[in-house]
Amino acid sequence: MWLGPVLYLSVSVFLWWYAGAVFMPFLLTRAVVQAVPLLEDLQLVVIINAGLIYFGGYLVFAMSWQWLKPYLRNAFIAGLVLWLANVLVVYPMLGRGVLGYMLPQGWMSASFPLLVSHWVFARGLQFQETRR
Repeated sequence: MWLGPVLYLSVSVFLWWYAGAVFMPFLLTRAVVQAVPLLEDLQLVVIINAGLIYFGGYLVFAMSWQWLKPYLRNAFIAGLVLWLANVLVVYPMLGRGVLGYMLPQGWMSASFPLLVSHWVFARGLQFQETRR
């Protein structure tokens, strides 16, 4: 239950630090601070809360994987669905365009590392499945 989200968080931080990938809690924080300028002095608190909400969603997803598995059939399809939700829903909601093409890194540097981290998340989901 915990392996997928921990791997996802670890790979996301690694890619953010060493590959210049997009770190979603920072993107969420920028959107919140732009919407509510009064929170500019509390950016650290907003980043922590955004991280807890964002990565907590992946923990909830992993905890309910046994109920979601009949619908998604495969952990890699689940990872692909989560990646598509990020690049087709979350990025445009934050004003960054589909696949993050409006980010300074460009769409490839914004979406490919996210795909890699979701692949690792899916691999973690596979390890929590019971073997027969």
